[in-house]
Amino acid sequence: MSESHNPVVIEHEPRDSQSQRQDKKSNYIKDSASRVINIAQSYGLDALLQKNAPEKTTLERALIRERKRKELNQKNLEQILKLAHASCKDETAGEPDQDWLYRFFDMAQEVHNPTMQRLWAQVLKREVTNPGSTSMKALKVLRDMSPKEAQVLQRAASLACSFGGDQSRKLLIGLRSPAGLFSFTKRHSSSNINIGSFQLPYSSLLVLFELGLMHGTELESGEIEIESQLPLTYQGKNLALQAHAKGIRLLYYRFSPTGNELCKLLGNKPNINYYDQLVALLSQKFAVHTEAKSHVHHTV
Repeated sequence: MSESHNPVVIEHEPRDSQSQRQDKKSNYIKDSASRVINIAQSYGLDALLQKNAPEKTTLERALIRERKRKELNQKNLEQILKLAHASCKDETAGEPDQDWLYRFFDMAQEVHNPTMQRLWAQVLKREVTNPGSTSMKALKVLRDMSPKEAQVLQRAASLACSFGGDQSRKLLIGLRSPAGLFSFTKRHSSSNINIGSFQLPYSSLLVLFELGLMHGTELESGEIEIESQLPLTYQGKNLALQAHAKGIRLLYYRFSPTGNELCKLLGNKPNINYYDQLVALLSQKFAVHTEAKSHVHHTV
């Protein structure tokens, strides 16, 4: 599960600079009508909003607007290529599929947000170093994803782990074990991690469900064997779990194949507080061996 590249950080602008920009805008945008005019002027669509009749024909205006758009698209692609090149080191390179590159450029040219440009640059670099690693489906999801949605994905990705022989990413949220001998009201007891305390409330999970990046059903692993250790990897950290008793199961959400692809692009960005809570939770029912060897195999 370990990734060699530096993690892509998806964050909003610092509050100071963002508030200063909003204050500056508020000085000249007073109402919705003024805002519409401002947008129309920015995109060359204000001909019918001017007092005088436009001097240029509709076709001439359309050609001017199309030229500006092509220039902006060119700048977007050039910036993404610059960022991709800057992130390269001495990795072995492959030959990306030409059709993939054409589709990539068609989508990436519309990306204006600097943070999202860094993410698209990482997509290109990954495809150069590992051709075929990013599917067209993942590109389409990324194209339609807003910066806020990408930030939700990054928060979830920073909590993701894998365990057993399955290397797909999962969001581990708790464990279930048989209830004690003196529990007459229920057969099982559960312990959970409050992932909402890590800026990932259920509303954020719904975003990932709707994007198709995570399966919407809470899952339960098979019973963890006590005879062998269960390998678990969290953001490059290898653990081995030895169950104290029979009947223990892990509770989790599973990322979809597309979600897995995009999580790999984001790289490892561990949340230390979550890791501490995860180890504390697992220690209730397991002997937890940290930095264990990753060659242990176990089926769940």
